[in-house]
Amino acid sequence: MQANFEVVPLPQFLGRLEGGGPLRGLAAVTFDDGYTGVFSHAWPLLIELGIPATTFIVADAPARSHSFWWDHSVVQQQASPERREQWLTTFRGDGQAILGSLSLPSTGETLPDSYAPADWQEIARVATAGMGLGAHSVTHRSLPTLTDSELARELITSREAIARATGIHPEFFAYPYGRWDTRVRHAARAAGYRAALTLDYGLNRPGADPWALRRVNVPAGIGDAAFQAWTSGVRLRRGEAS
Repeated sequence: MQANFEVVPLPQFLGRLEGGGPLRGLAAVTFDDGYTGVFSHAWPLLIELGIPATTFIVADAPARSHSFWWDHSVVQQQASPERREQWLTTFRGDGQAILGSLSLPSTGETLPDSYAPADWQEIARVATAGMGLGAHSVTHRSLPTLTDSELARELITSREAIARATGIHPEFFAYPYGRWDTRVRHAARAAGYRAALTLDYGLNRPGADPWALRRVNVPAGIGDAAFQAWTSGVRLRRGEAS
């Protein structure tokens, strides 16, 4: 990745955007959800390579020991596009409601430790070592489905919880499931976030909306060759040419 991009901390990337500078060849690394594996496996390697990164934390996750609902094997087996849309609209992305609809326990299933949310102690330790922290809501529900008061809580309380636990006040927000709309975007800006990240695929060019930043989501479980292709920009160039 470093052979193809200048990898910078997310605040530096945004500073370049805000200042109207060129973004070509510039990249920032982000992780969503705050998995233990990010802190125990990815971060040491990133430190070794000198690559900065930001992790977006779901504020109610560090207090629980069970995995996220979407990692449940039964969920993955039944996750058709139609059913996933129902989960994120009718069930509002609420993990307990979704697992209940499948007659599964709300505690999920036993998975390797790397799939569990990191606890606050681990998050604070790695943040002290240089990992950037962003907010990823309180409950990881689909924000466009929430009322105004629920939306405000997800945006504001998540930042407050992270600040209390780590001493770091997040400047950046990542929309759960990448889902956002005009109302959610305005709420993120009104809540005082410097920027917000989507899962809309693509590059951010000069003049991009700071509260609707695009990302390139590298799929989990891909091999080394595929990872090199994604991080070299091959996937991007193909997408732009089509």
